[in-house]
Amino acid sequence: MLRKHKRLTKKELKKDPLVIFTAQAVDYLRKEWLKIGSTVLAVVLVISISLIVVKGRRKSAMNAYDAAMTAIANDAPEALDLLKRVVEDHEGSKRAGDALIKLGNSYFQLNDLDSAEKYYSQYINRFSNDPVYTFNAYNGLGGVYEEKGEYGKAGETYEKYIKKHKNSIFISNMCLNAGKAYYLSGDKDSARRNFLIITNDYKDSREKQEASYFLGLLN
Repeated sequence: MLRKHKRLTKKELKKDPLVIFTAQAVDYLRKEWLKIGSTVLAVVLVISISLIVVKGRRKSAMNAYDAAMTAIANDAPEALDLLKRVVEDHEGSKRAGDALIKLGNSYFQLNDLDSAEKYYSQYINRFSNDPVYTFNAYNGLGGVYEEKGEYGKAGETYEKYIKKHKNSIFISNMCLNAGKAYYLSGDKDSARRNFLIITNDYKDSREKQEASYFLGLLN
């Protein structure tokens, strides 16, 4: 048989902890609702403004990059200046990284090796996680050192990429570059080390035949 629960008197209700907490909470909200509402509204506004700013920056970077690409396609004289503006005005963005690579490539083609070195190095210092773009930067920078006759430095540059991106699809290519650069520098041990990586670990690569040829010269 179910027992009837005793009905609480008003005096007992006032002493009940849950009733007291509820009453205090309601009283607090009644007094503080304006402050709470203002705080919530302020947070919402900050988030909304931040999203608008980020979206605006992305659109601005895209427009600046597109303008630079159009100038490059049309071989316009202002192309390099537009690329530099992308780098300066949108530092840290993916398009700024791409602009640095294009600046390095452009100056390399113009045989302005110091400027090419500058922009390749900037990319490596700021954007070093993407194995594809980083390959372009290290490969270009190594090429700059080779053109300057600094073959040992070129070999070291190629090897830095190899150490940083051990699983890259460009490892055999960079080992060949490093081996040839060291060979030209007279560092036969370093050259042999890189050629052996290709012949031992990348037997199906297109670089194997050339690596085997140089190993023959070294033996």
